[in-house]
Amino acid sequence: MSHADSSSKTPGAIAGALATALAFGGMFAVAKSAFVHLDPFHLTLARFILGSVIFVIALLVVEGRAALHHDGRLFGLWVLGSLGFAVFNLLTYVGLQSTPAPTASLIMATMPAITTLVVWARHKTRPTAATLGLILLALIGVATVLGSGNPLAVVTGGIGPGALLILAGVVGWVVYTTGTHAFPHFSVLRYTAITSVLGTVTIAVVTLIAGFAGWIPTPGAAQYAASWWQILYMAVPATAIAILAFNHAGRTLGPANAVLFINLVPITAFVIEAVRGHQPTAGEITGVVITLGAVVANNLYSRHLNRTSAPKPAPAPAPASTPAPSETAA
Repeated sequence: MSHADSSSKTPGAIAGALATALAFGGMFAVAKSAFVHLDPFHLTLARFILGSVIFVIALLVVEGRAALHHDGRLFGLWVLGSLGFAVFNLLTYVGLQSTPAPTASLIMATMPAITTLVVWARHKTRPTAATLGLILLALIGVATVLGSGNPLAVVTGGIGPGALLILAGVVGWVVYTTGTHAFPHFSVLRYTAITSVLGTVTIAVVTLIAGFAGWIPTPGAAQYAASWWQILYMAVPATAIAILAFNHAGRTLGPANAVLFINLVPITAFVIEAVRGHQPTAGEITGVVITLGAVVANNLYSRHLNRTSAPKPAPAPAPASTPAPSETAA
């Protein structure tokens, strides 16, 4: 992609990343309210069956049936789709059952740190000491929230396993979203549609096994009907729009820049919960300030590095000198 093409797509990519952050921010409270009627497995399955149908229809309309072909890379697409759709969402929703929605959303703020580490592992590009220090500070901020003001509670067993499940799900999401760059010949819509279908297959298999083994209940039509608006919200704004927009932002802005917008997720979630009457504790507020402060500082520092390391334009060649008349005389 040329610099001009990239610049022209940047505003749309920023808008898409912003829409993703806002949709994800509301998703936690919406999903938690649906657990009254549906377990996390069936809720996730319903969400992505509907979301995948929307993706596939859009792909057929825009690119045609040929775009559904996996080009011999079915296994890689299935692994990435399973990480992004099955692992992320199943672990997040199971963890959400025992984790407050604002706390769960704040764990999403670890995405920039995890993205840096994943990119480091993939491309063998070691971050600077300052970047690693700010990543550590952001994680301490998250731990402060999870431990109600005591970050050591994370390692001393003072928090439940739900938060750790959500964190593991976030790692799966980061691997998925950064994986789009391994398929440069796929459009964003094609990558999203195919991986969503494959990831939904994994969700269906896991849900069927869990139901058959008696680990989860089997809901009836009444339970789905009672959760219709939650399913619709998570399938359309939080899936069809948000995931496609975020994948587009990741390819246009780069994974490290796009993921910074995820830091609006906890802010959105905390505002929603405050409107609903939740009073954040001093420990939660302290952790939020530490986390977001570290993320903003890391963003500013990264931009400074990009400016200082950018190659300077080569100087224009000096104009050819006109030889003196004495030199031209034969």
